[in-house]
Amino acid sequence: MDFQKLVEVYEELEQTSSGNAMREILATFLKRIPSKDIAMFTYLTLGEISSGYEGVVLGLAEKSMVKAVSLAGGTDTSKVKKILKETGDIGLTAEKILQKKPQTLVPVGKLSVEEVFEKLQRVSEITGVGSQDDKSKILVTLLQKASPKGAKYVCRIVMGTLRMGVGDMTVLDALAIAYTGEKSNKDILERAYNICPDAGIIAETLVEKGLKGLEKIDIHVGRPIKMMLAQRVENIEEVPEKMKGKIVVEGKYDGERVQAHKDKKGKINLFSRNLENITLQFPDLVNLLSERIDAKEFVIEGEAIAIDEKGRPLPFQTLMQRRRKYDIQEFSEKIPIQIKLFDVLFCNGKSMLHEAHEQRLHLLEKIVQKNKQVTIADYIITENIAEMDEFFQEMLKRGYEGIMMKVQSGEYQAGTRGWNWIKWKKEYAKEMADTFDVVIVGAYHGRGKRSGVYGALLCAAYNDTKDEFETLCKLGTGLTDEVLEELPKKLEKYRVERKPARLIVKKEMEPEVWFEPQVVAEVLGAELTKSPFHTCGGGIALRFPRLLKFRTDKKAEQATTTKEIVGMMKK
Repeated sequence: MDFQKLVEVYEELEQTSSGNAMREILATFLKRIPSKDIAMFTYLTLGEISSGYEGVVLGLAEKSMVKAVSLAGGTDTSKVKKILKETGDIGLTAEKILQKKPQTLVPVGKLSVEEVFEKLQRVSEITGVGSQDDKSKILVTLLQKASPKGAKYVCRIVMGTLRMGVGDMTVLDALAIAYTGEKSNKDILERAYNICPDAGIIAETLVEKGLKGLEKIDIHVGRPIKMMLAQRVENIEEVPEKMKGKIVVEGKYDGERVQAHKDKKGKINLFSRNLENITLQFPDLVNLLSERIDAKEFVIEGEAIAIDEKGRPLPFQTLMQRRRKYDIQEFSEKIPIQIKLFDVLFCNGKSMLHEAHEQRLHLLEKIVQKNKQVTIADYIITENIAEMDEFFQEMLKRGYEGIMMKVQSGEYQAGTRGWNWIKWKKEYAKEMADTFDVVIVGAYHGRGKRSGVYGALLCAAYNDTKDEFETLCKLGTGLTDEVLEELPKKLEKYRVERKPARLIVKKEMEPEVWFEPQVVAEVLGAELTKSPFHTCGGGIALRFPRLLKFRTDKKAEQATTTKEIVGMMKK
């Protein structure tokens, strides 16, 4: 297919301010795609060349991108840099530069979608000395054959952000509409996607085998499973109303949730909560799991926490220093970790997803050879609220975050925030205080002391029923001078010219700068109140939010949901 046809669809999507219209445009287009190519088009529409968990990185630095645009457009790099500084988007920069490219630089023949996909795959495979130049040369050939608007999207795909507002759930909606005629069938696609979070495989299976084929999708070691999530309650006394029977009460830790996969060949892969492959960042954890887990093949989950020389927990921010490209070995020695394992989802050829938590915990106890660095999460089993609270207080004394309460007879509900799990953190126990994971969707320019930086951020909750983001608060407290200085650079990649299609915002709250819903921040809020200006739950605002930290381990769709906030408001 001519790449320009895909570009025209992308242009239409980018200009669309309605989420429903976006799904219809995408569905209409997907119907025209040959079944053999559906996975490729699905990946590209998400700004990827493979599923995110595979960790495929194109690895082109901004300097190399500037050089490629300069060569393709036959102009000086200084001009490219000037436009890039003005636009903040290498895609728009390429579009402007290539509007005037010399005809002598335009190769014969049209650029096809297949060529873009194949050459970007080749770019991802190039490594070693001189790799940036080699990658840049391939990009130049694509840009020269592309139209100016085509060049914009080639560059954006390379940078990993299309800025069209299309997310995973948008694609699943469109696939359901295109190939089943019913948007409601998205629930079946989503269940399969929770077990196999690879939009390309889901699309391919749906087209070739239909909904029944999707229902047969199961665990595949080496491919992450979307992690089960927990509900929250306003008061710990509510737990017996929500959970029946005995409850496993575990410690809750301020670390990084890790899903570890070991295949039959002994290879171990580690995945974060947002399904990013973090294996390279934790070589010590790979070795520990290889030595301390007595199973040839497994999928287990735990929380990795940073510890001091006495084994006491250190803050989440300390652990995040381990998430780096360089000096990995040095920091693994500088910041030792402990893994608190709490679930097993697959072991030696058998899926444990539908087994009771009791069975999963028993198996975990059997296969884990505990030591100081590899252990099982602290837990008790009880039906007594007083014992739960006593255990909660004990976890706080040890420096932990709180507790998780899990139905002993409950199965593992991948990707679901159900009542089989409830979380109870120290913030929840404080009167008029709670934590929320919110998505940054806009910014307001600073005034006075904050002149020249963002003075406040517009933040939203996620409506998982409608696949929309609804505004909840303006965040201006907790932004240190260091954070304020870093914010423009941190958010520039997601800056867009107009309101994202999936964002629901009232005119009174419109920011001066828009961002694609990508960056998640954890905030502490004083109370929820009715608001005529915010759109969350029909008009709920979070008062006095204060930034605690950025959640690099979470996707926007893993933010606090509208449903949760409405439930909290009712109480």
